[in-house]
Amino acid sequence: MKQLSNGKAYMKIDRASAELRRGGIIMLRLANGEAGFFRAVELMRDGDVDTLVQLSGSGAMLVLTDNRITSLGRSLRATHSCATVPVAKRKISALVDISISLPDADVLGANASIVGERRGSLADMTTRFLRIAKLIPSAVLARIPSRDIIFQDRLARDQNILIIEARDIEQYGKQAAESLKIAARAKVPLDVDENAEVVMFRAEIGNEDHFAVLIGTGTEVEAPMVRLHSQCITGDVLGSLKCDCGEQLQTAMRMMADAGGGVLVYLAQEGRDIGLLNKMRAYALQDKGLDTVDANHVLGFATDERVFLPAARILNALGVTQLRLITNNPDKISQLERYGIKVKERLPMDISSNPYNEQYIATKKH
Repeated sequence: MKQLSNGKAYMKIDRASAELRRGGIIMLRLANGEAGFFRAVELMRDGDVDTLVQLSGSGAMLVLTDNRITSLGRSLRATHSCATVPVAKRKISALVDISISLPDADVLGANASIVGERRGSLADMTTRFLRIAKLIPSAVLARIPSRDIIFQDRLARDQNILIIEARDIEQYGKQAAESLKIAARAKVPLDVDENAEVVMFRAEIGNEDHFAVLIGTGTEVEAPMVRLHSQCITGDVLGSLKCDCGEQLQTAMRMMADAGGGVLVYLAQEGRDIGLLNKMRAYALQDKGLDTVDANHVLGFATDERVFLPAARILNALGVTQLRLITNNPDKISQLERYGIKVKERLPMDISSNPYNEQYIATKKH
């Protein structure tokens, strides 16, 4: 099979993400020729399971991540990142309940057959792709019995269905981060610094725009003060009391201004990179008694989906190779150093809690 160029491959990833978000079908293929059709569970309608079965010529399976399986009271081996469960005659509403709703011990059924799936498997790659599309990582998957690539290509072409290669999913995040380039920069007077400058970054791959704010001396010193801040519309813009994000943002910028300068890297990673809609779903689960970590797990996500490679690339573009990092999160330090940025000092922040975010802050500390 002819190797696609990077540009065409990643254009297809973006097109396929849009297709999934409108409830469409995608064919996913592994390097060994194994392939299948899948749809996002949360957007399925009556009759969609039958369509997948007819297209593939095999039974449909519900794909759930290891975190969702654990929240349902079951367990998988450490080598398994997800599991498949036969769809059988379950209604779409039942599949959605199994995938998204507040866990119920009986929602799967005592006799449900759960098959663990390894990392890199067809099922695992569907959950990774759904994360790229900012959808709940649960799919209905129907494997194609034949590994004949010519047959698969013809089948997809006849049905006007996009084919996505697993290798392109694996490389998507890295390639998107590495394609980040400065797109614009302008002076923006701020309360903390009237001479602040905003530097916009755009990725050639994907549609997320990140930016940096240069305060005071900015990048002019050898090891500037830096804060990596993930987008939080509810906290940063609306002033939500459920988190401490807005206070962290303002405190970090004041720390920089008081010290003479620094760099704020603002990352388009809403809800620890699960997206605003899924963050609201997690909030709804928290209203029912779950903490922020358990709520993410119930929805099938990891505790933290963020990767800080984009931040490292932004800092590289600004000429920053070593820094003093404002953070309470050790993962930010380890990731930055993994990507070649030297963290010379950690500068902690102490944000007071309120009655609405006490549990949230306690969970983060733990």
